[in-house]
Amino acid sequence: MEHKNTYESDSGNNDLFTTYPEEPIDPMQNRMKHSGPGIASFVIGLVALLGYILTFFLAAIALSGVIGTLTTPAQVEEIALHPAVLLSSLFILVCLVLNLAGLILGVIGLVLKNRKKVFPIIGTILNGIMVLAFAGLILAGMYMT
Repeated sequence: MEHKNTYESDSGNNDLFTTYPEEPIDPMQNRMKHSGPGIASFVIGLVALLGYILTFFLAAIALSGVIGTLTTPAQVEEIALHPAVLLSSLFILVCLVLNLAGLILGVIGLVLKNRKKVFPIIGTILNGIMVLAFAGLILAGMYMT
């Protein structure tokens, strides 16, 4: 007859001498984590929103002295080549690219399983609204005559 040591445990059973349980019982480990891409989407949306606000504010300050002196159509066309207009156009396009990246990251964050959806939802909505507003401004500019 084979003698079994009481200090050894069977592969499926835990006896009194086992020092660690097979699964840690910690309620903190069972909580869902926030989605990394969702957080990134939210932060990108905030950065782009601040970029838009700062760009419009700085462009308005730079052009405030010029706008009051416009009298002829030629002067109105010259304002399109003003450095403040060119730089603000570039910054708006950079913010639009950020919004598109944030929108993609938000959708990725929504698709991930076992993650909280708060930041992906907010980031997707924030970036989506800004992309739609930009598209609306483009369409309004095309149809205005």
